[in-house]
Amino acid sequence: MISLVIPHFKDVKRLIFLLNHLNHQALEKKKLEVIVVNNDPDIPLMLPDTLTVTYSLSVLEEPKPGSYAARNKGIEAARGEIIAFTDSDMLPDSRWLEIALGCFLTDKSKEIGILTGPVPLFFKDPNHLTPAEIYEKYTGFDFEGYAREGACGAGNWFSYKSVLEEFGRFREDLKSNGDTELSLRISQKYKVIYVPELINRHPARFTIDELVFRYQRILGGAYTRKFQGNKIGFFLHTINFIFRRFRFSIKKFFTVPMAESWAIFKVCNALSWGAAIEYFRLIMEGGGKR
Repeated sequence: MISLVIPHFKDVKRLIFLLNHLNHQALEKKKLEVIVVNNDPDIPLMLPDTLTVTYSLSVLEEPKPGSYAARNKGIEAARGEIIAFTDSDMLPDSRWLEIALGCFLTDKSKEIGILTGPVPLFFKDPNHLTPAEIYEKYTGFDFEGYAREGACGAGNWFSYKSVLEEFGRFREDLKSNGDTELSLRISQKYKVIYVPELINRHPARFTIDELVFRYQRILGGAYTRKFQGNKIGFFLHTINFIFRRFRFSIKKFFTVPMAESWAIFKVCNALSWGAAIEYFRLIMEGGGKR
């Protein structure tokens, strides 16, 4: 059995769309259980009576803030030997689970630490992209590159439950970077394998504010994971992030249409200011954003 763990926080509409979408998975439904873990301590998750699923579905509550605490709750409750992770806004291909199971069935020597695959973006209206969507079109997710470095994002991740337990699951003090932290530890002993057919799609961020929030979370995760007590190192890390945004935006003026390059410049400027603001907030207050 594969246990698919989905953390949820204030995104009911897209969660329901995903749960309906999972009805079309090619994997035999008796081999699948889906565990949704609601991470909103104020509002219990109530799924509509009209929702009909063809697989085992359970909803758990985890009041401790953070998607990694929610994922750990799901791991603890999972009955499957194989754990899969995705997010409530993602849309996997119909053979996503079936392909993953096939890989594990051929893993006779139990070498797989993490199985992952591509995370292509999809857009609300591909013919009319917002500045944020244009930026993401040229950045996106490089899960193949992550895998080469022994890392993986939790949006497209499969592991044996025993491996996750062996490494103590996710660090719950992290609000971001927790998937990177755990995957890098797992890769010291087991293989991180990238499978091109293992496709799980992610929506591009629609607004600049969403992008700024995303990168502030990533910056906060890096601070908690690597730079607490090292203000100089964190300052240099933040400056490097801002410099790379500036360099990226300048390069695009020579490689993409002018309308897109100006949109990218606008986004990079907002990301740089957001990083600077978050740097000072973290130095003064500590603790990454949820």
